[in-house]
Amino acid sequence: MQALGRAARGACWLLAAASACAWAAIEGGTRHAWTGSVNGPALHGRGQRAVSPPILPTGVLPQSEGVITSVRWRYSFAKTPPLELQAYLCNAQRCVLLPQAEGKTDAFFGDDATKGFVFAFRVPGQGSLVPVLQGRSNEVVVGFR
Repeated sequence: MQALGRAARGACWLLAAASACAWAAIEGGTRHAWTGSVNGPALHGRGQRAVSPPILPTGVLPQSEGVITSVRWRYSFAKTPPLELQAYLCNAQRCVLLPQAEGKTDAFFGDDATKGFVFAFRVPGQGSLVPVLQGRSNEVVVGFR
Protein backbone atom coordinates (compact mmCIF):
# COMPACT_ATOMS: atom_id res chain seq x y z
CA MET A 1 0.00 0.00 0.00
CA GLN A 2 1.02 3.55 -0.44
CA ALA A 3 -0.53 6.98 -0.29
CA LEU A 4 -0.95 8.77 -3.60
CA GLY A 5 -0.99 12.58 -3.65
CA ARG A 6 -3.36 14.62 -5.84
CA ALA A 7 -5.03 11.74 -7.68
CA ALA A 8 -5.40 12.85 -11.27
CA ARG A 9 -8.91 11.41 -11.63
CA GLY A 10 -7.42 7.95 -11.36
CA ALA A 11 -5.63 5.65 -8.97
CA CYS A 12 -3.68 2.52 -9.64
CA TRP A 13 -4.63 -0.81 -8.08
CA LEU A 14 -1.40 -2.02 -6.53
CA LEU A 15 -1.49 -5.77 -6.84
CA ALA A 16 0.91 -7.55 -4.51
CA ALA A 17 0.62 -10.88 -6.34
CA ALA A 18 0.39 -9.64 -9.93
CA SER A 19 2.57 -7.57 -12.19
CA ALA A 20 -0.35 -5.93 -14.01
CA CYS A 21 -1.87 -2.66 -12.90
CA ALA A 22 -5.62 -2.06 -13.42
CA TRP A 23 -6.98 1.49 -13.32
CA ALA A 24 -9.85 2.61 -11.12
CA ALA A 25 -11.38 6.03 -11.68
CA ILE A 26 -11.64 8.30 -8.65
CA GLU A 27 -14.40 10.91 -8.80
CA GLY A 28 -14.05 14.70 -8.61
CA GLY A 29 -13.70 16.12 -5.11
CA THR A 30 -11.05 13.54 -4.32
CA ARG A 31 -7.63 15.04 -3.82
CA HIS A 32 -5.81 11.98 -2.56
CA ALA A 33 -6.13 8.21 -2.52
CA TRP A 34 -4.56 5.32 -0.72
CA THR A 35 -4.62 1.78 -2.01
CA GLY A 36 -4.22 -1.54 -0.31
CA SER A 37 -4.63 -5.24 -0.83
CA VAL A 38 -4.50 -8.41 1.22
CA ASN A 39 -4.92 -12.09 0.49
CA GLY A 40 -8.56 -13.14 0.65
CA PRO A 41 -9.80 -15.48 3.39
CA ALA A 42 -10.89 -19.09 2.87
CA LEU A 43 -14.51 -20.16 3.33
CA HIS A 44 -14.75 -23.69 4.68
CA GLY A 45 -18.47 -24.02 5.25
CA ARG A 46 -21.88 -22.60 4.49
CA GLY A 47 -23.33 -20.37 7.20
CA GLN A 48 -19.88 -19.39 8.43
CA ARG A 49 -18.36 -15.94 8.04
CA ALA A 50 -14.79 -15.43 6.83
CA VAL A 51 -13.11 -12.06 7.35
CA SER A 52 -10.02 -10.73 5.58
CA PRO A 53 -7.04 -9.25 7.38
CA PRO A 54 -7.39 -5.47 7.82
CA ILE A 55 -6.43 -3.25 4.89
CA LEU A 56 -4.80 -0.13 6.34
CA PRO A 57 -3.05 2.93 4.94
CA THR A 58 0.67 2.95 5.62
CA GLY A 59 2.54 5.92 7.01
CA VAL A 60 1.08 9.38 7.39
CA LEU A 61 -1.51 10.49 4.84
CA PRO A 62 -0.78 13.73 2.95
CA GLN A 63 -2.13 16.96 4.43
CA SER A 64 -5.86 16.77 4.05
CA GLU A 65 -9.12 16.70 5.95
CA GLY A 66 -8.85 12.90 5.99
CA VAL A 67 -12.47 12.45 4.89
CA ILE A 68 -13.47 9.62 2.54
CA THR A 69 -15.10 10.66 -0.71
CA SER A 70 -15.41 7.25 -2.39
CA VAL A 71 -14.16 3.69 -2.17
CA ARG A 72 -13.47 1.29 -5.01
CA TRP A 73 -13.21 -2.40 -4.24
CA ARG A 74 -12.30 -5.64 -5.94
CA TYR A 75 -12.20 -9.18 -4.61
CA SER A 76 -11.45 -12.52 -6.22
CA PHE A 77 -11.38 -16.20 -5.39
CA ALA A 78 -9.30 -19.08 -6.74
CA LYS A 79 -12.46 -20.54 -8.30
CA THR A 80 -15.88 -19.16 -9.17
CA PRO A 81 -17.80 -18.62 -5.92
CA PRO A 82 -21.38 -19.84 -5.44
CA LEU A 83 -24.03 -17.44 -6.77
CA GLU A 84 -25.42 -16.96 -3.26
CA LEU A 85 -22.10 -15.63 -1.90
CA GLN A 86 -22.64 -12.57 0.31
CA ALA A 87 -19.73 -10.12 0.29
CA TYR A 88 -19.38 -7.10 2.57
CA LEU A 89 -16.90 -4.26 2.85
CA CYS A 90 -16.63 -2.89 6.39
CA ASN A 91 -14.92 -0.07 8.24
CA ALA A 92 -15.26 0.88 11.91
CA GLN A 93 -18.61 2.60 11.32
CA ARG A 94 -20.52 0.38 8.89
CA CYS A 95 -20.66 -2.62 6.58
CA VAL A 96 -21.90 -2.43 3.00
CA LEU A 97 -23.27 -5.41 1.06
CA LEU A 98 -21.35 -5.55 -2.21
CA PRO A 99 -23.47 -6.26 -5.30
CA GLN A 100 -20.58 -7.69 -7.33
CA ALA A 101 -16.87 -8.52 -7.22
CA GLU A 102 -15.74 -5.05 -8.35
CA GLY A 103 -17.22 -1.59 -8.07
CA LYS A 104 -17.43 1.76 -6.33
CA THR A 105 -19.45 3.00 -3.36
CA ASP A 106 -20.10 6.36 -1.76
CA ALA A 107 -21.53 4.67 1.37
CA PHE A 108 -18.40 5.54 3.38
CA PHE A 109 -18.53 9.25 2.38
CA GLY A 110 -17.43 11.44 5.29
CA ASP A 111 -15.87 8.59 7.30
CA ASP A 112 -12.27 8.77 8.56
CA ALA A 113 -9.84 7.94 5.74
CA THR A 114 -7.11 6.90 8.17
CA LYS A 115 -9.10 3.88 9.34
CA GLY A 116 -8.92 0.56 7.57
CA PHE A 117 -11.32 -1.82 5.90
CA VAL A 118 -12.03 -5.53 6.00
CA PHE A 119 -13.92 -7.77 3.61
CA ALA A 120 -16.37 -10.30 5.06
CA PHE A 121 -17.82 -13.23 3.13
CA ARG A 122 -20.57 -15.75 3.81
CA VAL A 123 -22.37 -18.44 1.84
CA PRO A 124 -25.84 -19.04 3.34
CA GLY A 125 -26.93 -22.51 4.36
CA GLN A 126 -25.29 -25.37 6.22
CA GLY A 127 -22.58 -27.87 5.45
CA SER A 128 -19.08 -27.75 4.11
CA LEU A 129 -17.88 -26.15 0.91
CA VAL A 130 -16.01 -28.80 -1.04
CA PRO A 131 -13.52 -27.84 -2.16
CA VAL A 132 -12.84 -24.96 0.20
CA LEU A 133 -13.49 -21.57 -1.42
CA GLN A 134 -10.06 -19.95 -1.25
CA GLY A 135 -9.89 -16.16 -1.43
CA ARG A 136 -7.29 -14.76 -3.78
CA SER A 137 -7.20 -10.97 -3.40
CA ASN A 138 -9.11 -8.22 -1.59
CA GLU A 139 -8.33 -4.68 -2.77
CA VAL A 140 -9.50 -1.14 -2.06
CA VAL A 141 -8.77 2.33 -3.42
CA VAL A 142 -9.88 4.89 -0.85
CA GLY A 143 -10.38 8.39 -2.26
CA PHE A 144 -10.28 11.22 0.27
CA ARG A 145 -9.90 14.96 0.62
